[in-house]
Amino acid sequence: MEDNTTIFWDKKINTEDARKILKDELSPRFIEFASLLLARTNKPKNVFNNYLSQEAFVKNWAKIKRRMRENRWNDTRIIFWDEIYRVVRKNKNIKGFRELKERPLRVDPEIKIICDQIKDTRRKSGLTQKELAKRSGLSQQSISFVEQGYVNISLGTLKKITDALNLKIVLKDARSPIKEGDGD
Repeated sequence: MEDNTTIFWDKKINTEDARKILKDELSPRFIEFASLLLARTNKPKNVFNNYLSQEAFVKNWAKIKRRMRENRWNDTRIIFWDEIYRVVRKNKNIKGFRELKERPLRVDPEIKIICDQIKDTRRKSGLTQKELAKRSGLSQQSISFVEQGYVNISLGTLKKITDALNLKIVLKDARSPIKEGDGD
């Protein structure tokens, strides 16, 4: 089990006090500590067994995620916990939540083209998702989500991927006709 000294090392708080904050959703520091916890660990079993209830996680995920984004914390960690949220949210044992209906994934056609170009270039380069993840400093799961168009990524994340694939990001005026050889 990760202890408080590794997760909340900069908060100068003992484990018991950190747990009390995370057990009380009304605490003014709840979102701060929950977002910090999730930004620093990717071990759901440890989080749910020792710090945060699944109910509190599901109920407060939107606020926690917003705080993680405000603090510009690791996008891959947010994507990871977003997937955990979807799995936990489907759990029928969580009180007060109705079952989620699966929504068909709709990806904007222009975004899908970009995602497909990333995937095609990766494959032509002979790279696996894991290898591209290592080169770009992202997780394999993030690369998979990007290639499928499942997430909105930051421009920084897009740049990491395109740099790792030796691609150039080019913006064109949509009103201009496309000429043969454009973008090369």
